[in-house]
Amino acid sequence: MGGIKDRLGDLSWLGDAYANQGWVEVGEETQVPLTEAEVLDTIDKILSNTAWAVATDNTAMTKETRAQWLEFRDALRNIPLQDGFPVSIVWPSQPE
Repeated sequence: MGGIKDRLGDLSWLGDAYANQGWVEVGEETQVPLTEAEVLDTIDKILSNTAWAVATDNTAMTKETRAQWLEFRDALRNIPLQDGFPVSIVWPSQPE
């Protein structure tokens, strides 16, 4: 697969603003940002898969650990409020 410059050719004829743009080769493993719907779906899945951790009948967990899970799940719900959402996301760390 050819690079961008191979497909567009030399753009220097368009003037100095287009000459030598420092084209970057884009490999096939380039990550594409998730859409807002994909991020929200991922958040919903994680919340669904971690509901056991905050269930009121979960007596095998300490109060501190339960608090960490509650904080983690709140951070997940707050992801859409982050600057740069949905392109740039800081995912919270899941408690152990």
